[in-house]
Amino acid sequence: MTDVQTDRYTIRARVHVDVATTEQRVRDALQDEGFGVLTEIDVQATLRDKLDVDVPPYMILGACNPPLAHRALEADPAIGSLLPCNVVVRAYPDGGSEIIAADPIAMLGLADAEDVAPIARDAAERIRRAVEATARS
Repeated sequence: MTDVQTDRYTIRARVHVDVATTEQRVRDALQDEGFGVLTEIDVQATLRDKLDVDVPPYMILGACNPPLAHRALEADPAIGSLLPCNVVVRAYPDGGSEIIAADPIAMLGLADAEDVAPIARDAAERIRRAVEATARS
C-alpha cells in the first residue's frame, strides 16, 4: 500500500498501476463515499487539441456529495464557487499514477461561515478514505 499524504491543500497518494485503472478505482471509491463525478476534464486531450502540446495523461474529476453540498450551500450560498471537490488522476513521470485531491478543509476553510467547518471535515474524511481505498486496491 502507498501512504496517503496531506499537505497545505491536497490529499494525495502514488499508486503503481496505470492511469486508466487508477481512474476507475478512484471513481468507484468516490461512489462508495457518496460522491458522484459531475465533471471530467481531460487535460491531456485539451492541451493537445488547443495548444498542440503533448503531456502525459492528466484527468480532473469534479466530485460532488449532494447532501454535503446542500448543507454547505445552506450555510454559505457563495460556497458554490469552491465546489465540486476536484480529484486529479495523473501519470507519474517514472511509472504508475498519482491521485491528488483538493482538501475540502483547505478549500471550504476560505468561507467565513462557521457552520461550514464540520461539513468540510466530513467531506475531507470521505475524500481521504476514497484516496486510501484506491491506494490499497
